[in-house]
Amino acid sequence: MQKGRSRTWLDDQGWWVGVIEFQPSAWSRGSYLNVGACWLWEEKDFLSFDAGYRVAPFQPFTNTAEFTSAAQALAEQAAAEVLALRDRFPSPEQVRALMSRHPRPGIREHMHAGITAGLAGAYDEGRRHLALAAEESHAAPWVDVLKQRCAELTPLLHPGGGFEAEIAAIVTRTRCAVGLPEWRSSLLIAPG
Repeated sequence: MQKGRSRTWLDDQGWWVGVIEFQPSAWSRGSYLNVGACWLWEEKDFLSFDAGYRVAPFQPFTNTAEFTSAAQALAEQAAAEVLALRDRFPSPEQVRALMSRHPRPGIREHMHAGITAGLAGAYDEGRRHLALAAEESHAAPWVDVLKQRCAELTPLLHPGGGFEAEIAAIVTRTRCAVGLPEWRSSLLIAPG
């Protein structure tokens, strides 16, 4: 679905959303193509590219006929990229695998790894990643917000601790904040 009248399209998967952005340039008429997955268990009021981003270079507008062809090719590539994301991330367990292979994890990668480990019932692994996220020393307000969120989630990481329910509540709040419809599903829990 198109996000309002923007050049951004969304592929709603419940606990994540595919973001397709036909990004304009500030210097020239035309479009880049960015496609990625936005994890909705990070409470926020904006869309992000948590996995993926630029998939096609700038396609300049030269004339209507030529750009129509280029735009069609971008749209076809966007569709293929979205289908690949769906195949790549059918459950949080696949996100967990992605985060475990990240070459230089930062606070967001550790937070996502901690959340997906917790959803898989790997509570010790989840606590370890959330603790690593809390060690981030970068001085920025958004870092403090993520560190606080990790601190709030850590005590919930044990059987019956309410972790899964809290993550589902965060997904619900984030969906509302970014303008997605209500979603109810138990598919957030990763298979063990």
